[in-house]
Amino acid sequence: MSFTLRQLRYFVAVSETNKLADAAASVNISPSSITEAIKELEHILGADLIERNKSGVRLTCEGYRFLQSAQKILSAVAEAKNNFRQDSPETEGSLVIASSVTVSGYFLSNIFEAFRRAYPNINVEFHEHSRVVIERKVEREQIDIGIVLTSNIKETGPFENVTLLKSQRHLWLSASHPLIQQESVSLKDIANESYIQLLIDEAEKTTSSYWNDFKLKPDIIFRTESVEAVRNMVAIGAGVTILSDMVYRPWSLEGDRIEVRPVIEDIPTMDTGLIWLKSKSVSREARLFIDFCRMKYTSGLKSS
Repeated sequence: MSFTLRQLRYFVAVSETNKLADAAASVNISPSSITEAIKELEHILGADLIERNKSGVRLTCEGYRFLQSAQKILSAVAEAKNNFRQDSPETEGSLVIASSVTVSGYFLSNIFEAFRRAYPNINVEFHEHSRVVIERKVEREQIDIGIVLTSNIKETGPFENVTLLKSQRHLWLSASHPLIQQESVSLKDIANESYIQLLIDEAEKTTSSYWNDFKLKPDIIFRTESVEAVRNMVAIGAGVTILSDMVYRPWSLEGDRIEVRPVIEDIPTMDTGLIWLKSKSVSREARLFIDFCRMKYTSGLKSS
């Protein structure tokens, strides 16, 4: 059995008045009803919460201990109701958000469209910058929230952050590549192949980091800031690459197939999330966006 909010309200009313009749009047019920509710609550908790005396009633030691929890629960419920009324779909306001290029191309549209449907009266202004610029603009309060690759953040500094999506990295290769015969591929195997290196969003720096961890180095023959260029080069068999599932598509623009294989070594995921200024009181619109993203990506409603 579990207690109800009604029972908690009645119990708190008794604690505030020390009289059953006065408590009953304050919540507009009969004294017998409030007495019955307290008895039900005591039965559920397995403890006496009140005791009678000549002047009325008083809380037992267990009653005082439980009162703190009851007050916290009722306060949280009241806050939730108030927030719900304030943060209804009719909520109006404005919000400035900036994202890095990978986030803009492969993550932003879904969350933007969903948020716009939920809060159509909040005007969202978007910008695209590098992570370093986004961090600087957040710190200067020129933007409210940055959407970045949180796996690239080494020190949180003045920022709060939350990771929304962890995307595994896999080897990309053409459908005719010899390594396609293997169920999984090692970095040592990949080191013997021509490698296509993506440059955007600090991709080469990240690549170098985990290759160095295993004292290996890819044979880079082509560097580009275009994911589509990487896709095309891999699809025609010019080389291989390691990129995240978030940017993976099975076909190049020319219609050639791109396959993936897991990498044996434990290489890091590409994580996407939000940053905002730690020391600043977050605006209502920013808090709505943060909570909405958390609900969508960390509540089990959306998988990575």
